[in-house]
Amino acid sequence: MKNILITSAIVALFASCQSSTSDSGKTPAGVHTAVVQEVLQANQYTYLHVKDGDKDPWLAVAKMEAKVGDTYYYKDGLQMNDFNSKELNRTFKEILFVDNVSTTPNLPDKKAAAPVAPANEMASMNPDMAPTTMIATDHTVKALEVLQTTQYTYIRAKEGEKELWLAATKMEANVGKTYYFRGGLPMSNFASKELKRTFDVVLFLDNISDNPPNSSQTAASAPPQNNVTKGSTVDTEKKKVDVKHSKDDVTIAKLFENKKTYTGKTVKIKGQVTKYNAGIMKKNWIHLQDGTDFSGKFDLAITTDQEVKVGDMVTVEGIISLDKDFGFGYFYDVIMENATVSK
Repeated sequence: MKNILITSAIVALFASCQSSTSDSGKTPAGVHTAVVQEVLQANQYTYLHVKDGDKDPWLAVAKMEAKVGDTYYYKDGLQMNDFNSKELNRTFKEILFVDNVSTTPNLPDKKAAAPVAPANEMASMNPDMAPTTMIATDHTVKALEVLQTTQYTYIRAKEGEKELWLAATKMEANVGKTYYFRGGLPMSNFASKELKRTFDVVLFLDNISDNPPNSSQTAASAPPQNNVTKGSTVDTEKKKVDVKHSKDDVTIAKLFENKKTYTGKTVKIKGQVTKYNAGIMKKNWIHLQDGTDFSGKFDLAITTDQEVKVGDMVTVEGIISLDKDFGFGYFYDVIMENATVSK
């Protein structure tokens, strides 16, 4: 994920996204119209150089099909300065990471949308990022340490038994004070040149407040529980994988079909690595497919301390857990933990 900065205007921009829709037939207030001038494709992200009025920003969105001349609509996202993509071997002076672009101007209210945690390309210094989509969860934390830089405030905070680093646009913050926030964008191995310090993980926030959220507003703006996407199939594409299975093999399809049978047990599965993210929450994350599918479930998330590469054919062996919540939006209905990997 480089010296990555979230602009001080984000809070104001998010507020503008919540303004009312203009007259019928016109683009809703807060929605930008972008005409694509250039497209760059990375492994998991699509970079769009667009014309937006008299501006020509770069946008980054989850992998999608796009071509020069296409028109898209978007709301403001997270602006990164001096963002370096190792995959593209390019540094963008400014780039805006957006949750979504649409071919129609009727975008959902940002207040109701769960922020996306970009994967792979969004890691500072090491472009391997979060394995799943962020769930817009409300958090209450107590500040244990505060570090100030020119544009940002870093807060080491405690939530329950967990400690985490937060980063927000420059603000007054005090040790011992309680703060409230929602969602956030985690960056692993994030290096602050100004502080001359590298954080294992720091959560960048659009907004943080010392006022507790209104409970009725929070309930209204939270996404319905039955719409929360399970991590095992987030941002995954079914690949053409050919694995020779014996009748006794545990396949991914069999695992999902009989997940309650396998919970807590050690299982061995052979498949192909379709996604790999290193150093997230002190774990390496593998997404594995073996060519089988049960009701649309074809991808298994795995944690390990071993290293692999996308495309590797491997055998993984580990303990199966169900409904695993790592906090900060990392939720998996089925996951293999602490796996050993052999090729």
